[in-house]
Amino acid sequence: MADVTSIPASRVPLLEPGTSFMSREWYRFLFNQFGQTGGGTTALTLSDLELAPLGEANATGLVDEVHGLLSAPPPEPIVRRAASFANTTTQTLSSPNTATAVTFNTTVHSRGIGLQSSSQIHPGVAGAFYLSFVAEMDKTGGGNALVWIWLRKNGADVPNAAFKWRVNGSGSATVFSATATVVVGQTDYLEVMWASDTTSATLEATASTAYSPAGPSALLSITQVDP
Repeated sequence: MADVTSIPASRVPLLEPGTSFMSREWYRFLFNQFGQTGGGTTALTLSDLELAPLGEANATGLVDEVHGLLSAPPPEPIVRRAASFANTTTQTLSSPNTATAVTFNTTVHSRGIGLQSSSQIHPGVAGAFYLSFVAEMDKTGGGNALVWIWLRKNGADVPNAAFKWRVNGSGSATVFSATATVVVGQTDYLEVMWASDTTSATLEATASTAYSPAGPSALLSITQVDP
């Protein structure tokens, strides 16, 4: 007996939501029909593929399913939230060995993600987010400085999220970068924290020159990856 399949119900989208790929149900149906006709090498017709005599009831049902497919709205595209925030000024510490929030004064881009109190990143929706953070560290005096940078969520330190960096002497600017993926709830907010064993450590903004643009002291990019 021939292996035939029924036309998918009208509730089954032709494309997988949020993608450009055909849904599994429609792919199997169309592929099977192609196989039943011999891949274009036989004389089989559409009438040979009928599951049963058409009849009035079957015809009505088929028409209803076709109308349902034609009238069904297209799947809603998945819009990922994203943002990028920067600080165009140099940031300093008021006390050594004290957790201090990295602040931002410029919104480079934002789609659905907010910045509050200069440091709090509010994704505004539950899900997983990918973060990329870059800062230029420097030191205003001699000697070395140790700098710690880590992530907080809702005012609490995220476990195993701290990085330690060494700045070797005055004028030895170095670029720090780190990435992370964090899961948040709809009302959660994120902050990047930093601290040093000396107040001479800075997050240094770079002035423009005749041959290059200015650079921020800190730059944070955040992108929704799930759902």
